[in-house]
Amino acid sequence: MQNTGVSSSNVELVRLSFEAFRRGDFDEAFAVYDPAVEWRTADDEPDSQTHMGIPALRRFVAGLAETWADRFDSSVTFEDFIDRGDWVVAPWSGRLHGHGSGIEVDVSETYAVLVRDGLIRRVDEYRTVEEALEAVAQAAQEETAPPGERGRS
Repeated sequence: MQNTGVSSSNVELVRLSFEAFRRGDFDEAFAVYDPAVEWRTADDEPDSQTHMGIPALRRFVAGLAETWADRFDSSVTFEDFIDRGDWVVAPWSGRLHGHGSGIEVDVSETYAVLVRDGLIRRVDEYRTVEEALEAVAQAAQEETAPPGERGRS
């Protein structure tokens, strides 16, 4: 049984953090991140990787700001956040402009965010809501599997 009080507070925690992130207020955004947070970029990114810890996240977002003139402003819109207990699925879209080049790119991405004990522990990037929901369901299934069965498909 899902504790809706906790999960709805997870949605609010993620929403407030990501709104601060969108504004470029990283002190506020990262205030609710676990110091050992993991942020996994989408598999199809040219340099897909996992950023571990808040200092690594700060370097990551600094790189985004260098690439995109308007990555951290009102050009990014979050859609309805989806409550999945310890996980919150956060779709967003935006029209970004390259620094220097001015190239215009429509971006749509979805974050799967793990919240435990009132802290964001992990963020995984996906291209679609469906991919994120499938990954969250798989993670929940593995978590409830007996220890010898975890990680098996």
